[in-house]
Amino acid sequence: MDLDLIMGILDEKGYLGLFLWLWMGVFGVPVPNEVFTLTVGFAAAMKVLHPAAAFLVTYLGIVAALTTLYLLGRLLGRRLLKFMEKRKRFSKSISQSLVFMEKYHAFSLTLSYFIPGVRNFVPLLYGFSKLPYRVFALFSYTGALVWLTIVFTIGYLFGDHSAMILKYGKEFGLVAIAVFAVLAMWLVRRKVRNRPRAIGR
Repeated sequence: MDLDLIMGILDEKGYLGLFLWLWMGVFGVPVPNEVFTLTVGFAAAMKVLHPAAAFLVTYLGIVAALTTLYLLGRLLGRRLLKFMEKRKRFSKSISQSLVFMEKYHAFSLTLSYFIPGVRNFVPLLYGFSKLPYRVFALFSYTGALVWLTIVFTIGYLFGDHSAMILKYGKEFGLVAIAVFAVLAMWLVRRKVRNRPRAIGR
């Protein structure tokens, strides 16, 4: 995937095409989000796209995709889940997502976006479980924003080395999760430490 594809999308639909591509990725567009987002970042660096506009439209497309998955789970629920569990290509990812959710609970929405495959099923399963939308939005949209900031910046700075970056994409994802988890723990501890102590203690 290269700038020619981005230019083709922009020539035909403009930034709306960029948004729709990321949104329609929910329904099986055969290009991983990592590849597309790295390319968008590189296109912004080459002045093909405006950096701020490209970042915003990409984020809105991801948010639309996540929200669609959540709503599908909430509206279609058990019927959709049973249908997908019968397909081998989906059943493994669903099982992995359930384990991930059991281990990290709502925080799995934040972490899952760093894991291809799982990222599409965790929002769907939380929609099925009737998780309140505001909780879903808080954790899911935050994870997507952190992921996008990292991947877009890498594409912007090192997009011409994207082949090597993608080769070690799994390792990169694990490192990103570890860094994010450490940062989250540090922020929580700092908040607890700065909380006023009760009088008399």
